[in-house]
Amino acid sequence: MFEIASLIVVNLFVAAIIGFIAGYLIGRPKNAKIDSIENPNYTNANESKLDTKAKPAINPVFRKNAQLDYKPLVLSSPKPIGKDNLQKIKGINSVIENNLNNLGIYHFEQIAKWSNKNCDWIEEFLHFPGCAKNNQWVEQAKILQLGKETIYSQKIENGELEAD
Repeated sequence: MFEIASLIVVNLFVAAIIGFIAGYLIGRPKNAKIDSIENPNYTNANESKLDTKAKPAINPVFRKNAQLDYKPLVLSSPKPIGKDNLQKIKGINSVIENNLNNLGIYHFEQIAKWSNKNCDWIEEFLHFPGCAKNNQWVEQAKILQLGKETIYSQKIENGELEAD
């Protein structure tokens, strides 16, 4: 009985070693360099010139200092009908719309549900203090989600104005 138990333990130990080796070989970066692993401050001039798209993207939520408690509802992708033109809201230009889309905000309905704390979070996230509250994004979004138009959105639609 003792012999069988010892054989099981030896087999488990061998399997663990094989598993660690296989995990290391599969999970290591393809261009891993020992210098960069041993010295975290190591920088190679050639590495800085590499395409930044090759690096995995970090969710923008985790790069900001805003409290996640007040983060508004976000979606992983727009609804099948497509995303709304958020530039119809006064104060949202193409850059802000792109940042909101990257965050997961695609529709007027999402903005219409924001609270004051959500607005504070978005303003801190975008680094534009007061932009959502001063331009009344929530109120405009409530109108636009119903299919109605604001004066500003009508001017955008008619081409009288370009988005901010």
